[in-house]
Amino acid sequence: MVRPIFESAVVGLNQASGRFERSAAAVTRLAGNYSAAESAATVNISAEARGPQPPQDNESNATLEGAIVDTRIAKYQFIANLRVLQTAGEMEAEAAKLGRK
Repeated sequence: MVRPIFESAVVGLNQASGRFERSAAAVTRLAGNYSAAESAATVNISAEARGPQPPQDNESNATLEGAIVDTRIAKYQFIANLRVLQTAGEMEAEAAKLGRK
């Protein structure tokens, strides 16, 4: 009964760990780049170019800010899955108690 909950939490922990590794690597790589202000030339951007941008997932958005946000998201994803493991353990203990009665 509780086994699928444990398995789900472990899968979630693995996903959070992978996301954290990718975003931490991106933060490290992007933090070493020169800032755009230091290396950019002055340009004029047309009104058409300033049009609405298509929505992007932070993981696919190669900015330092996006990578930092992904690191934070991975942290909370990891914590949530740890809580699922904790709850599953509590459920298993209660079911064992009920089985003994």
